Amino acid sequence: MRKLIITLAALLVTGLLSYFLASGFHSVLLVRPKPLTLYIDGKEVTHVENQEPSPNGVESLPATIEYKGVVYVPLHLIGKHTNKPVGWDAVSQTAWLGEQPAQQSHEAGQQLAAKGDAKIQPLPDQPSLPEADRSSAASSHQPQPTAMDKQAELQPQQEKQTTEEQVLPEELTLFGLKLGDSSEKVAALLGEPDRREPSALGYEWWIYNQDLDRYLQVGIGDNRVVDLYSNGAHARIGQVSIGTSYQSLSGKYPLRHIVKFRYSGAQIEITNQLRERPLVLQGSTPLIFYIDKHNENRVTAMRMIDQLPLLQGGFYETKWSYRGKGPDFDPPPRSIKQREAIDAAHERQILDLVNVIRHRHKLPLLKWHDKAADVARSHSSDMENYRFFDHVSATTGMDPFDRLKQAGISYRLAGENIAAGFLDAIEAHESWMNSPGHRKNVLEKEFSNLGVGVVADYFTQNFLTPR
Repeated sequence: MRKLIITLAALLVTGLLSYFLASGFHSVLLVRPKPLTLYIDGKEVTHVENQEPSPNGVESLPATIEYKGVVYVPLHLIGKHTNKPVGWDAVSQTAWLGEQPAQQSHEAGQQLAAKGDAKIQPLPDQPSLPEADRSSAASSHQPQPTAMDKQAELQPQQEKQTTEEQVLPEELTLFGLKLGDSSEKVAALLGEPDRREPSALGYEWWIYNQDLDRYLQVGIGDNRVVDLYSNGAHARIGQVSIGTSYQSLSGKYPLRHIVKFRYSGAQIEITNQLRERPLVLQGSTPLIFYIDKHNENRVTAMRMIDQLPLLQGGFYETKWSYRGKGPDFDPPPRSIKQREAIDAAHERQILDLVNVIRHRHKLPLLKWHDKAADVARSHSSDMENYRFFDHVSATTGMDPFDRLKQAGISYRLAGENIAAGFLDAIEAHESWMNSPGHRKNVLEKEFSNLGVGVVADYFTQNFLTPR
C-alpha cells in the first residue's frame, strides 16, 4: 500500500476546494475528493468529522482531497485535534495554526508585473530635504497618523456568483461617458480638450483640466473611448465616488483575489491588488478603484479601461492559457520620437494630478518650473541609461540638492520623488500617494513649484520653493 503523505494545507475547509479550482493555474487540476481513514496522534478521525458541507449548504463533500499523490487535510481538523486555534486571512492570503502572526500586507506597494516579470517600485523613503529644511518642513506639516486597516473593511466579498443587477449598465459612466462612446460624443458633451497627447498604449489622451473637481483623462482609440480616469473630487462611477469607504466599495462590487475572463480565445487570470487598487470586472467592463491607505482606505481615484489595453499595459500580474495560436498582448511599438512625446505627456499629466490632489486638500497649486524639470529629466535619463534606482546618482555621486545647485537653482525648500517601472503618469502618481514619504512631498504646503522629468518608465519629481 502506497504511503499517503498528510500535508497541512494553509486553507480552511470553506475555501479549500475553491482555491484549487480558482487560483492562478493554467489548467484544470485533477483533484479527487474522497473520504479517508485519518489518524491524528493515534486517534481516528470519524467519518462525520472528515466531512464538510458544500458552499450551498445542501451536499456533504469530503473535506480531505488527493492531488498528485498528496493528501490535503483541512487546517481546522489539525487545530481541533491539537487544541490549537487556526485562522485564515483572505486579504493577505495567510493561514496559521496556534498563535496568530502579526498582520502583514500581502501587497507591499505597487508591485506591477506583466507575464510574471516583476517591475521596480518606488521606495518608501522619507522626503529628501536638507537637514535645516527637513526640520522646518516637519514642524509645519507632519504626516497624520493613519488608521489601521480594519479587518472587516478589508475582507473581500465571498467568492460567489453575483448578478449584474448590482450596478446597472447605464450607471457605468464617468462624467457622462462610458467605454465605447464616440469621440464626437466626447466633444459634444465636454467640448474640445485642453490638451491632446499620446499615451503609452497607442491611443490619444484628451485632457480636461480647467475644472480640477472634474479633472478627466479620456483615452481615444479608433475614434472611440477606450480609457477613462479621474481623481477629481466630483468623480463617480455608479454608486462609488471619491471618498467612498473600502467597506462600502466591497458591498457594491465583488472584490475577488483572482479576476477571470476570456479575451481573444484566451482564458485570462489576473491577480488582484485588493489593498491599493482593486480591479472589478462589471459585465465586460474593467474598473480600477485606487484606494488611499492614508485616508481611512477610501477611494481616491477611478479608472475604466478596455480589456485589451488592460492586458497590454501589464497593470497586474496576469496569466493566460490558450489553444492554437497565442494571443498578442504586447503594447504597440514606438519610435524614439514617439517615446519622447509620450514622456513629455506624462510630465504634464503628473503636474495636473499633483494639483488635483492638492486642490482636494485645499493646498496651494504648484507652478511648472522649467529648470527643475530639466534637472529631473536628466536624473531619470541617468537612471534609465545606467540601470540604477536611487536619489544619489551612480555616475556622478550627486544628490538631488547638488543637482539643483549645479543647475543654478536657488531654493529655500526642496524635495524629490522618484519612481520606476510604471506604465504611465497615473500609475506612478497613485503609487507615490500610498507611500508616506512621497505623499508628504506631494502635499507639502510650503512647496510652490514642480519640475517633472520622465524617460521611458523612470519618473522624477523635483519640488521646490525658490528663494
